[in-house]
Amino acid sequence: MRYYCHHVPGRLRVKLPDLKRKPAAADRVQKILDGLKGVIAVKVTPLTGSVVVHYDPDRTTHDRILAPLQDHGLFDASLAISNDEQVQAAVADAGMRLGRAALGWAVGRSLNAGGFSLLAAFL
Repeated sequence: MRYYCHHVPGRLRVKLPDLKRKPAAADRVQKILDGLKGVIAVKVTPLTGSVVVHYDPDRTTHDRILAPLQDHGLFDASLAISNDEQVQAAVADAGMRLGRAALGWAVGRSLNAGGFSLLAAFL
């Protein structure tokens, strides 16, 4: 299970897989975060498992907001990926899919031309 975490001073976004499609868990997260010092607003979206927290960076930090989520077993920083890691994974996945599609197209074209064309391509 992977978690996503992105923050800039004053805004924290985390994706919690255990929250996805679980309204009761979303309510629990909302209550945990609403009571924290320095938190201005919390938006929990159980459909996607996303939590966005707006906070006063002069009164708290993203680590202080994540700590109660970790304490309640809702977040594990050691399994969290950053925005850059998520983009890299998406690009790598897209590259693999594109490569497979191109290979499938090339093999299909070779087979349509005859089995010997495919054999010749590998020799």
